[in-house]
Amino acid sequence: MRELIGFDGAVECLTANGPVNLVLRGFESRGNGERSRHWATALFSGATTPVGALNLPPSLNGLWLFELDGPGPRRYLIRAQELEFELEAASLQLHRDAGREFFAAVPPPMVPWRLRFGWTLLLRALRLPGVGGLLSRLRGTR
Repeated sequence: MRELIGFDGAVECLTANGPVNLVLRGFESRGNGERSRHWATALFSGATTPVGALNLPPSLNGLWLFELDGPGPRRYLIRAQELEFELEAASLQLHRDAGREFFAAVPPPMVPWRLRFGWTLLLRALRLPGVGGLLSRLRGTR
C-alpha cells in the first residue's frame, strides 16, 4: 500500500457520468499538521466499487488516498473519518496547486520608471479626441 495524497478538513466529493466519474477536491495535507492552503484534486476515470455503484456523501473529512498493491486493475483505498472503502479505477490524475512554487521561481518583471511613465503618457493622450489620427499622420501610416 502506497500513500498518494492526504487532505485536511472537508473534501468535496463529486460523482458524474462520463470519462471522469469521481472527483475529490480539497486542501492538501503536508504532513506537519498545519493547513497548507494548497488546493489538490484527485480525478478518477472509470471508478467502481466492488459493490458496484459509487455512493459517496457530498463531502468527507480528513480523507487519505492510498494505492493498493497487487495484480489486476488499479485499486485504491479511500480512508476518511466517516468511512473507508476500496475502489477500482482505470486511471487517476492528481492535480496540485503549483502557484506559490511557480511565482517563487520566476522573478517579477522589473520595468524602469521612465518606460512606465512614457506608456502612461501615451495611453492618456490617446484618450483625447483626435490624438490617434494625429499620431497616425505623424508616423505616415495613413
